[in-house]
Amino acid sequence: MKANIDFNQRVDQFKWIKGFLALASLVLLNMISTSSFGQIESMYSSYRLNPQILMPSHAGTDSVGDITLINRQQWLGLEGAPMTYIVSGNFKLKQQSGIGFNAMFDQAGPVKVTALSADYAYHVKLNDAWRFSGGIRAGFSNLSLDYAGLALIHDGDASFTGSRSTGLMFNTGWGLKINKGDGFFVSLSQPRLLKYDLGSGSYKDVAYFYTMVGTKLKINDHLSLYPSALFRTAKDVPLSWDANVYARLHDRFDVGFNYRHEDSWGVRLGIQATKKIYAGYVYEMPTSALSKMSIQSHEIALRYSFSK
Repeated sequence: MKANIDFNQRVDQFKWIKGFLALASLVLLNMISTSSFGQIESMYSSYRLNPQILMPSHAGTDSVGDITLINRQQWLGLEGAPMTYIVSGNFKLKQQSGIGFNAMFDQAGPVKVTALSADYAYHVKLNDAWRFSGGIRAGFSNLSLDYAGLALIHDGDASFTGSRSTGLMFNTGWGLKINKGDGFFVSLSQPRLLKYDLGSGSYKDVAYFYTMVGTKLKINDHLSLYPSALFRTAKDVPLSWDANVYARLHDRFDVGFNYRHEDSWGVRLGIQATKKIYAGYVYEMPTSALSKMSIQSHEIALRYSFSK
């Protein structure tokens, strides 16, 4: 809680940004009109390292391209626990534009999601310090439910027999971002616009909106701090948020702490092994009822950056 208060004090320096976020939240809560069903959106913690997954507007932001791989094993040891595999790329196309791609496989119990998408972003300089970016996403995805492996208390319910699939369906998304150099930034995105539909009212889906804020605080030539927060919102789904901060030492080593509201806490470690290769690791423990079972989550990230 104290970390969240300290972060808000930092954001108070940008009152007009704070007002924008408040207005955006009210608009988003009225735009979404559907019900939810479980954890369908992929949950991962390395979004500051790889914002491409949630932000189509990130494509082409960096001067060099990169490819990032993420593997998350959530609640390790629990049968049917979520696991996620992600590969994404970010490349500068021209001086003011960029392209990217994302490939994801996510499984949580009987629910499996496979998605492939491509991003395009355009960046405009507002002045010498600030830049505005807009991005769009297009791709294909599939959601399937496989009840064959479920152990039911009462057999015979037709709703829990066989398998269901949406088939390969088109999807799209969008994102907006405003940033001041490599320091303060705020983004608003909806990486998946269209909802999954299995028909016959057997599944209710929801498309999330994401708001991300963060900044860079340079302490001295050898130490910088990177605080950030991520907010998820949708109708009939409680607002959820993450807050995290990590320190970069000698522009090579990362160590930090993250907290997911009413869900988990974790630590982050990272190392710039070479000029092109970065490796990161996140360890999390739940703070919810699962904490009584001491179930851990592990997340590994690898990033390869191309030379100019």
